[in-house]
Amino acid sequence: MSIKVGIFFGGPSREREISFAGGRTVYDNLDKELFEPVPIFVDSFRRWYLLDWQYLYRGSIRDFFPPVALAPESKHGFQVYQESLGPLDELALEEMGRHVGRRIRREELPTLIDVAFLALHGEYGEDGQLQRELEYAGIPYTGSGVKASEIGMDKALQKELMAARGFAAPAIQVINRGDFSAATAAEYFAAAEKEIGWPMVIRPARQGSSIGVAILEEEAGAEGFTRAVNAAFFREELPLNEYRDRSPYERLEYVRQLSDLRDGLAFPLDARRGEHEITLYTPDDLFDYLEAAAAEGSEEIILFSAHQSEERVIVESFITGKEFSCIVVRTPEGEAVALPPTEIVKSGSELFDYRSKYMPGRSRKVTPIDLPSDRIQAIREECERLFVELGFHVYARIDGFHTPGGGIFLNDPNTTSGMMPSSFFFHQAAEIGLNPSQFLTFIIRTSLRERGMQSELADIANELGSQLDAALDAQRAAASAKERIGVLLGGVSFERHISVESGRNVYEKLSSSEAYRPLPIFLTTPLDSPAAPPPVQTPATDYVLYQLPINLLLKDNADDIRDKLIKSEEHPVIGEIREACASITARYADPEVVFHPQQIAWSNLPATVDGTFIALHGRPGEDGRVQEALEQLGIYYNGSGVESSSLTIDKHNSLQLLRDAGIDTTDQWLASIDDFRKGEAAFYDEVEARFGYPLIAKPVDDGCSSAVKLIKQRDELHAYVHLTFRPDALDEANARREMKLSAKDEWPAGKSTILFEKLIAAEGADKFLEITGGMLTHQGVDGALRYEVFEPSETLAGGEVLSLEEKFLAGEGQNLTPARLATEAYSYDYVAGQVRADLEQIARQLAVEGYCRIDAFVRVFADGRVDTIPIEVNSLPGMTPATAIFHQAALAGYQPAQFIDAILSYGKARRDRAAAPPAPVTAAAGPVSEELPSRQETNLALTSTEETDQPRSEDTPDIPESVTPPPSAVEVTPPVTPVPEPTPVFAAPAVEEEEDEDVHPLVAKLKATGGKVLDFFRAPYVWKNIGGALLFFLLLFVMLRVGMSWYTNHGKSLELPTFEGTQIEEARRMAEDLGLRIDVDKGAFDPDRPAGLVVQQHPRPNSRVKKNRTIYLTILSDEAPMITLPSLVGNYDYDQYVRALRSLGIRAKVRSREYDPKQEENTILHFFYDDQKITDEDLRGGVKVPQGSTLEFVVTIRQTGNVNVPQLKCRRFSEAEFVLGGSGLEIGSVRGTVASRDDAFIVRTEPAAGQSVALGTRLTVFLSDQRPTDCP
Repeated sequence: MSIKVGIFFGGPSREREISFAGGRTVYDNLDKELFEPVPIFVDSFRRWYLLDWQYLYRGSIRDFFPPVALAPESKHGFQVYQESLGPLDELALEEMGRHVGRRIRREELPTLIDVAFLALHGEYGEDGQLQRELEYAGIPYTGSGVKASEIGMDKALQKELMAARGFAAPAIQVINRGDFSAATAAEYFAAAEKEIGWPMVIRPARQGSSIGVAILEEEAGAEGFTRAVNAAFFREELPLNEYRDRSPYERLEYVRQLSDLRDGLAFPLDARRGEHEITLYTPDDLFDYLEAAAAEGSEEIILFSAHQSEERVIVESFITGKEFSCIVVRTPEGEAVALPPTEIVKSGSELFDYRSKYMPGRSRKVTPIDLPSDRIQAIREECERLFVELGFHVYARIDGFHTPGGGIFLNDPNTTSGMMPSSFFFHQAAEIGLNPSQFLTFIIRTSLRERGMQSELADIANELGSQLDAALDAQRAAASAKERIGVLLGGVSFERHISVESGRNVYEKLSSSEAYRPLPIFLTTPLDSPAAPPPVQTPATDYVLYQLPINLLLKDNADDIRDKLIKSEEHPVIGEIREACASITARYADPEVVFHPQQIAWSNLPATVDGTFIALHGRPGEDGRVQEALEQLGIYYNGSGVESSSLTIDKHNSLQLLRDAGIDTTDQWLASIDDFRKGEAAFYDEVEARFGYPLIAKPVDDGCSSAVKLIKQRDELHAYVHLTFRPDALDEANARREMKLSAKDEWPAGKSTILFEKLIAAEGADKFLEITGGMLTHQGVDGALRYEVFEPSETLAGGEVLSLEEKFLAGEGQNLTPARLATEAYSYDYVAGQVRADLEQIARQLAVEGYCRIDAFVRVFADGRVDTIPIEVNSLPGMTPATAIFHQAALAGYQPAQFIDAILSYGKARRDRAAAPPAPVTAAAGPVSEELPSRQETNLALTSTEETDQPRSEDTPDIPESVTPPPSAVEVTPPVTPVPEPTPVFAAPAVEEEEDEDVHPLVAKLKATGGKVLDFFRAPYVWKNIGGALLFFLLLFVMLRVGMSWYTNHGKSLELPTFEGTQIEEARRMAEDLGLRIDVDKGAFDPDRPAGLVVQQHPRPNSRVKKNRTIYLTILSDEAPMITLPSLVGNYDYDQYVRALRSLGIRAKVRSREYDPKQEENTILHFFYDDQKITDEDLRGGVKVPQGSTLEFVVTIRQTGNVNVPQLKCRRFSEAEFVLGGSGLEIGSVRGTVASRDDAFIVRTEPAAGQSVALGTRLTVFLSDQRPTDCP
């Protein structure tokens, strides 16, 4: 039986979004042969929820919690966290839990999980609190223990301990919150300037390494110092006159920034103006408060203070040198070993902020750090020593600096690490050959070994460790053949870094599956040529392919991977580190692990992979060129075919086609660089005349967030055009500033066109919003293409248009799934039904296959009219963990691995259908050309260089003759043999005419021609021939008419009826009555239609056939496939589980409802199939039922009533917190002066023990350092 791993993520800290993304990564990457992942979401108030798995694939916690139905309305589109709902009682928290899963009581934890994987950050994750609670519950957990976690959380305490143990440390100053004010700021500034010097770093003592941090240069002065210290305490001063001077847009942006959990203060926050103070809970409250204050005309200063504040701030000197981060792990032998340290490459005193850490392409990381081997070993030894000195367990991430003089400063030891796919955690493990799944297995096994050394958890941990060892041994002994899938990623487009993130995510999902063996394949231009995009006409085979080892796949971005391919030599220290980690690699890595990239020729691709998943974005990839090359090689792939892909890549042509088909689209103008060169001023006039302001400008064939800008005035238009067309007069710095581009923001290169569009507006609609809708395609048993359109997501842009970060960075974007389409007059189902129908029509018009994502605006009018205006169609949508299509697929019942499997399965079936021999057809009468050109000769991609004048690489493979081109290749019409001019049967008699010099030559010619025609009709044999021909055709008509009538009336031909839609018995009777024979073939099983139903016939209905003809019918099978029922873990809610069953073709109904005081309403207790009781334990062992079966469920009714106050006297306070958490009661006031609250004893409670109180009651607790004398 697999080990149940509870993944704890979320929490109250400011890094909760990274925790959420990390928890999802762990859930996806845990080896499903060894572990059963159980997602446990921790809310802002430290409550635990068994989360329905579908919510893991939302882009942000705010997308599902608080639930949309319970979240406050926002006039400005703001989303909020749970704290913005204000103080909540226990019943309100219970209600929240029912929307996303169910609330977990601590006492039931041992029945749900065996071990806890902690993916939490900051407060209640890295500070020892959760670790202590898990020890009370008897649950082993990953990472360091309680004491080490408390040290790892507090940077001020760390620095004291490190200095005492001889570690190099910069000058430091610690400021307490209560001591810093306007009156003391100058004093602290003077001390810092004297003792610390410039530049200096200011950071909170108990936050993540990128939260609240500022680097100050000397020009910041006292004002900048005060502002930075206040920001680290999460306080901010705002002069009202400064706010009053902002534009309406800038005011909203200020509110958005102040509301941000990472970069701002977040909610709740206190606002003090003079003597008046108020607590604000939402961005809308803050905006209204500021607007009212600004309207008063006051010159006051508002002081904002976040409730989630900081007690101590550290001021320390800036260290000049190479910044690094190093993961240290405990080996099976118990030794601490440092993995290769990673250098964070940045310029000067640039801050390695949140987005640089987690957004692909925003930073460069070099592993190992660019230093000689002896210095790298010195860094490793110092990190290993710190790991041991601070008492860390299992693993830790230690940050530091290496100075030009050789000094090593360790400044930020962390007991946990970010667990995003490209984080240091996985990045460095890859250097010793472990992929994310394998490294997580190592972390769990090592954690069980560490917990086995604790007396309280020894027996449980050692037993689980032995179980895991046995499972690992069995796994290695039972290697199975899997289908090889090449995951194509990288490229040279604007979104190449997103492509790496998408490809890496697909790789990880397939790695944990039982059916596929993924191979990461990087596509780029030849390494000896520039990385810039080549001409559009360049064949896909002119690009080069490299199979990547896992350490290159986990590089931070595409440019880092390409650099590593160019400079492929490996640092000598890597070999030494691999040797030090040999016991880890031998136990947990793939036996066939490779450490070096291997180039793959296109011609060798069929020998390397069975199929491909194209994770490329833009050109090449989405434009049909890669698809064409793969079809020629006989390799199946995901997404649309060649023709559809080449159309949807072009945002102009695709929308024009839709407009021609009657679909509403916005006005467009595809402007070329030639238009611009004819006259710059005239060019701008033309744009303004066509669209006015504001308007949209974008590339015609790049990613959906690539240089898409809202242009509001000519200065912005000028900057956009200059950055794109790059004239000689380009002032790049000024243009980038006008476009609000940061130093790290790229701009698409090599573009010769700009697509201008009219801004899509509400046009009087009651509701107007931007949506994105994904879909899958399926081939029905009758051969028809069926579109499964998902529930659309509502996209909320933080700025004027959706940014790359909002689309792809975890926690950054705001996507509501399903979109808020309902109005007061029209239900969600009504509006969403029309929107989904429109999206399907768009996809059909563009011949989309496999899957896609369509971005559009929706207008809902008072009269019920719904307009869906498409923006663009993405034939290869982003597949990063945070992208909206995974949210939508999850609602439809697809886990990510299942979704990817469905995409690949369609591609494989399409390839197989194309390779199948065609059905025989009756030859048409008449002459046929003896020799037709083969498809290979006529396929445009296969014509020779001489014929196409296209450059051809020497490495471009010859296409094997045995490969049958797919049906999407160019169709060929057989050539028609030209008919020669007929030779006249007779010669017309010559007529000599007397020339008249006075007659115009044209008149003379007409007269001569007329005379010849007249002479022709005067000839007697002409009329004889005409009469004979008319008589012949008349006789032929009569004979055909009489013959056809005789043929039909004498029963030798009849019109074939429609058999489709009838039962086979009825079809047989119809055929017998007509004198026809039946040949029946069983097709697929369909749980929604009766077995024996005729779904296809040949010949088709209304065809004319003779008696005794055999009619071929396909019927639905009565042999239902056996379906494995999903586990109840993460699916205990009846409605949630039923959705999963529905996607599998299983029906459900409620047999009975039972009261259960330990469960939430609508929780599944058990269910029945054919009166056989099935429990959660049975499902874990595997239960199969025929598709189409009906299951009968027993579910709970809502918990009601009071609870009794437990006996807490004589218990320690920390233990009492644990007990109350499982009883539905809370601790209210705490009274008594004690040295340590956690270790203090409870003397009494109010209400007293044994009293019956309402659920959610807060108890007053009285504490003492001394244990009561009357304790047993």
